[in-house]
Amino acid sequence: MNTTFTPDYAAPPGDMLAETIEYLGITQTELARRMDRPIKTINEIIQGKAALTADTSLELERVLGIPAHLWNGMESNYREHLARQRAAERLEVDEAWLGSLPVSKMQKLGWLPTTKDKRQVMEEMLCFFGCANVNGWREQWGGPLAAFRKSPKLQSEPETLAAWLRKAEMEGRKQQCAPYEEAAFLKALTRLKKVTTLPVGEWVAAIQEECNACGVAYVLLPELPKTHVSGAARQITDDVALIVQTGRYKDDGHFWFTFFHEARHVLQGKLKREWLVEYEGREDALETDANQYAREFLIPTDEIRKIRDKCGGKMTATAGKELADKLGISGGIVAGRLQYDRIWLPFVGNNMKTRYTIEELVPNETAA
Repeated sequence: MNTTFTPDYAAPPGDMLAETIEYLGITQTELARRMDRPIKTINEIIQGKAALTADTSLELERVLGIPAHLWNGMESNYREHLARQRAAERLEVDEAWLGSLPVSKMQKLGWLPTTKDKRQVMEEMLCFFGCANVNGWREQWGGPLAAFRKSPKLQSEPETLAAWLRKAEMEGRKQQCAPYEEAAFLKALTRLKKVTTLPVGEWVAAIQEECNACGVAYVLLPELPKTHVSGAARQITDDVALIVQTGRYKDDGHFWFTFFHEARHVLQGKLKREWLVEYEGREDALETDANQYAREFLIPTDEIRKIRDKCGGKMTATAGKELADKLGISGGIVAGRLQYDRIWLPFVGNNMKTRYTIEELVPNETAA
C-alpha cells in the first residue's frame, strides 16, 4: 500500500516567480533583460507552459536571491503532479481483476485505504503488489497461483492467497535479519523446541528473535478466507529467507509442526525467490521431506518405540506426558503425533493440547 501522502494539487514555479517579481517591482521585460533571455521564455515559464531547467534556476537565484533548490523542487513537484494526472486518466479499471481480490477485507484490515473510488482502489492495489499494471501482476504472481489452483481438494480463491503472500513478504522485509547461516539456524531450531512449553503469547516473539539472528524472517499472518493455507516460505533476499504461517487449527501440535515443516524448506536450500506454499492436498518430494523432518525432529520414532517397550507395548496417557517431558516439548505436540500415527484414538490426549485464539497468539493483532 502507498502510505506516502501525495497531495492532489501542485503549483507551478511560474506562480511563485510571478508573485516574486511583483513584490520586487520587477516586470517580466526587466527580468528577461537581467537574465539575457527572450521575454517569451519568461512568459511561458510563468504560465507553466515551459519547464524551468536547472540552469534557469541558478540564474533566478542570482537575480532574485531565491535558492536554486527551491525552484528545482517546485518544478519537480509540478511535473510529477502533471504526470500523475495523466497516469490517472490513462489508468483503466480492471473490474474483473479487482473483483477477484478481497478488496473489502484488505481495507478492513488496513492493508488498503478505505475508499469506493474504483480508480483509487485500482492504483492502491497495484501499489500494494508492487506492480505497474495487471499484466505485470500476472507475470509476478502467475507461478504461485497456478500451483495453488492444481489442488483438487480446494474450493479456493488463489488471488486472495496472492494478497496474503504479498502482505507476508512486506512484513518480513521490515525485520532486521543477519545473513543466513545454516549451522546457526539448526542450533536455533533446537532451542525453539523448548519454547513450545512456554505460554502462547511468547511463541512468536521467541521465534522471531531466534530466526532473525541467523538470517530468517518470521511472520505470523492469519489466513484470509478461502485460502486454506498453513504456512509458506521463500527467499526474500540473497541471504535472508522468510517463513510465514497462519496459526490455523489453533492448537500447539499443529502450530509447531507447521513451523518446523517450513523451517525444513529453508534448510532444503531450494527456495530461491519463489513461494513454496503449504496447503491442503499438496504432495510432492519437498513436502514429504519437510513432513518427515518435522516429525522426527520433534519426536524421534525411536523415542516412541522405547517408551512403548517400557510400558509393555502400550502407550498410556501418562507415558505420553513422560515422553513430552523427556524431549522437552509441549504435550500437545506428542498428542498430535500419537493421534496422527493412530497409536492413540482421536480423543485420547486432547487434554494435553494447548488451544489458542489468534488474539492470544499475537497480542494486538487483528484476526483475519
